[in-house]
Amino acid sequence: MSFPPCHRLMLAGSLCLLFTDPALANNDSVFDLGQISIVGTEDGNNLNTSVGVSSTEMRRHDRETLGEALNLLPGVSLSKVGARNEQMVYVRGFDLRQVPVFIDGIPVYVPYDGYADLGRFTTFDLARVEVSKGFSSMTYGPNTLGGAINLITRRPQKEFEGELGAAMSFTDRLENNANWRYANFGTNQGSWYMQAGFSYLDEDYYRLPGDFSREPLENGGRRENSDRQDKKYSFKLGLTPNETDEYAIGFVKQDGEKGNPPYAGHRSSSQRYWRWPKWDKTSTYINTATTLADHRVKVRLYHDIYENDLYAYDNGNYNTQRRGSSFRNYYSDYMTGLSLEDEWTLTPATQLRFAYHFKRDVHHEHDAGEPWQRFEDQTQSFAIEGNHALTDRLTLVLGASHDRRDSKEAETYTAAKGIIDEDTGRKYANNGQLGLFFKSDEATQWRFTIARKSRFPTIKDRYSYRFGSALPNPSLKIEHATHFEVGVQRALTDQLNLNAALFRSHVKDLLQSVRLANSVCSNPPCSQMQNVSEARMNGVELALDGKLGEWDLNTNYLYLNRQNRSGGGIRLTDTPKHKAFFSLGRQFGPWSWVGSADVSSDRYTATDGSQKASGFAVFNLKGGYNFGNGLQLDASLQNLTDKEYAYSEGYPEAGRTLVLQANLSF
Repeated sequence: MSFPPCHRLMLAGSLCLLFTDPALANNDSVFDLGQISIVGTEDGNNLNTSVGVSSTEMRRHDRETLGEALNLLPGVSLSKVGARNEQMVYVRGFDLRQVPVFIDGIPVYVPYDGYADLGRFTTFDLARVEVSKGFSSMTYGPNTLGGAINLITRRPQKEFEGELGAAMSFTDRLENNANWRYANFGTNQGSWYMQAGFSYLDEDYYRLPGDFSREPLENGGRRENSDRQDKKYSFKLGLTPNETDEYAIGFVKQDGEKGNPPYAGHRSSSQRYWRWPKWDKTSTYINTATTLADHRVKVRLYHDIYENDLYAYDNGNYNTQRRGSSFRNYYSDYMTGLSLEDEWTLTPATQLRFAYHFKRDVHHEHDAGEPWQRFEDQTQSFAIEGNHALTDRLTLVLGASHDRRDSKEAETYTAAKGIIDEDTGRKYANNGQLGLFFKSDEATQWRFTIARKSRFPTIKDRYSYRFGSALPNPSLKIEHATHFEVGVQRALTDQLNLNAALFRSHVKDLLQSVRLANSVCSNPPCSQMQNVSEARMNGVELALDGKLGEWDLNTNYLYLNRQNRSGGGIRLTDTPKHKAFFSLGRQFGPWSWVGSADVSSDRYTATDGSQKASGFAVFNLKGGYNFGNGLQLDASLQNLTDKEYAYSEGYPEAGRTLVLQANLSF
């Protein structure tokens, strides 16, 4: 992997930085309209503070799902909601409700709870994934308390291009437990282009490590109820009538199905025998950019549909539903929205951007035999962002926004009272940020940023009974966070970059699921979403990326200290204090190999401190051969030492796995 020289040093996440291949550094294959950055970044002022991972790195490290891909990045730690079998990530300690997911700048997180199961998002059709942290563009819109995650799709560069890929996964007993295949095709005809993609991932089960100890509902070997199936279709058609204007329509359809492995820990725990026969999402959107004199106007329109079925059974055979704890639950959600931007240059030293966002979230749900319940929120945001070059070396960035959420309707159902109209209302939030970017020399650039961001509690935060295991809390307050960061990026050589950041976040009215007495719920253990007053996130990020002679090096480290300042013994869960990724590889003619390690310290997985997942170091090894005609064959060993580990206590991950794969690019 080679890195292009940079005439002007870029901050972390700009196109010459971490995990970036040469094609992406020139914006080749990246859908430019799908990117969101600080105002002025696109014109070479290099003010962006995001980090990103390219399609090359995702394939190099076999990161087939979004959660696994994000775990490559500094400041990001993978988590698992074991009881729901969902991949999540934390960005400097902020979860997916606080760091929402976008596709080409379009929000795609679930309207009801603000989450997105990252295990359902495959990465085969993506050009790049970018993560913005506390100091992020106001163009993302509301609810970006801790940042944003943006999945950027491909934009073809040639008259005809594409790739075909297939892989087979084997357990350490050489059982073929999973297969996947994918295809991407594109054409660019100058005045128009088209991109299409397809992927299919089918896993029957995964095998636990050989030293796993037998538990009441898990005897080792093949993990119970661990199957998954994910299909994804994507399509984009774009018009480029001239050098400055572009108009594109995009379509992404995801169809998912998965099991939910039962708890396999040492504690006594009420079991969930759950399956998701449907986890489907369809996103349709329009992205446009038009230049009018000194103004560049962008428009984003979107409609996103989410369909979800969840079945709870009586036992581990998943064949009866007679008990009171069993159910069939159905979601039918959609969101419709638009974003408008106007960016222009006031003077050679000053640029401005105005933005307006509107989003309508509608959630329908019911259990079989019960009436549908309807919820609706409408959210708006007005934002301004600008930068001014104070000197040749020093640039000031300012941003502010005003957000409003109107809760239009909220219905809940109980057998005793039927449909109940819950309290609704209106909430307001103001946000602002300031950044100074100082280029001390040709190889070094410093950043000093302060950002004040907010998040409205989701529909689920406020109203959900969680199948009788929680109490609603409609009066939840808005979360607020103030972020401070001092960072530096330095080019140690032409091909080796160092990035370091010291950060601190003050969080007010942080929401956390808090355990309650079992007697107050019909289906314990019982909890409630509460504002736990104050929290602090303090940390350090270090990343070193590039080449050491003939060796390719990618490594990063995160130290994160999350503190609940409200007392009460409530633990902040699901994040390790220490997290690192290390990768070292080399090319030998047509041969290549890469070794990597994911390292994590232990983490609490229950707010009362009763459950903790142990720390781990998981090693991977991969080798490949390139035939020189676009065909690449690879073999990789994942979890090389067959380590028993878990992101959530009681939900162990796969043991040693062999993957054989082929990729043909043209």
